[in-house]
Amino acid sequence: MKKPLVSFVIRTKNEAKFIGKVLKYVFKQTYKNIEVVVVDSGSTDRTLQIVSQYPVRVLKISPSKFNYSRALNFGISKSGGEFIVIISGHSVPISDDWLECGLRHFKSRQVGAVTGTYSEWPLGYFIRVLGKKDPTFKGKVVHKCKWMTNTNAIIRRDCWQKYKFDENLKDGCEDYDWACEMLARGYDVVKDPGFGVFHSHYLLGRPGYMFMHRKWKSVVKGIDKKRRKPQAGV
Repeated sequence: MKKPLVSFVIRTKNEAKFIGKVLKYVFKQTYKNIEVVVVDSGSTDRTLQIVSQYPVRVLKISPSKFNYSRALNFGISKSGGEFIVIISGHSVPISDDWLECGLRHFKSRQVGAVTGTYSEWPLGYFIRVLGKKDPTFKGKVVHKCKWMTNTNAIIRRDCWQKYKFDENLKDGCEDYDWACEMLARGYDVVKDPGFGVFHSHYLLGRPGYMFMHRKWKSVVKGIDKKRRKPQAGV
C-alpha cells in the first residue's frame, strides 16, 4: 500500500451534525494521496456511526485525559504522512482543490505550516453548493503569521517532531503557541484565505468566536511570556 503523503487528524466529540459533510468534502479533494485519522473523545451521538461509513481510522481518547494538544499529538503520532492536516469535526472545506491550495506553499522548505480563514456563517457550506463565493475567503496571502488556527491548518511532520503541541495548555491556543515557536525557529507560517473552511458553532450550541476570544486573550498573554530561543537556519 502506498504511504500517504498527507494525514488528516480530526478531533471529534458529538460532531454528528457536520462530520459527515466534513468527511464527504475531504474525500472529494482533488489531491488523493491521503489518510484520515479521527480522534474521538467520548461521543455519545451518531458521530462514530457516521464516521464508520468512510475509510478512516478511529482512535479513542478518554474524556478525562482529553485536551486539544494531547488529542492532536496522539493522532499525529499514529499517522504516517509527511504533512499533517488539522481540521475540526465541523470545518467544511470551501472547495475541492482546498487541500492543493494549502499544499502548494510547501514548495518552499522554509514553510513550516499553512493556515487559513474561516467563516462563522451558519450553514455557510451551502454557498459552495450554489456556486457562490464568500467574501471571507478573499484577500492576500500573509507570511510570518503567528495566528495559526487548528480549525484548518497543515503542518510539517518533521517540525512537529521538533516541537509537539504543548499539553500544558488546557484551554486551547496550542495552535498560536506552536506557530510562535516555528517563527522563532526561522520557519514561515503562511495564512492563505483560499485555504478556508466553513466553521460555525451556532448550530452546535457551543460558544462562538466573540465569547471564546475573551478567554483566549488571557491564554495568549501567558504564551507570549514564554522564553523562546531563536534558531537560525531551517
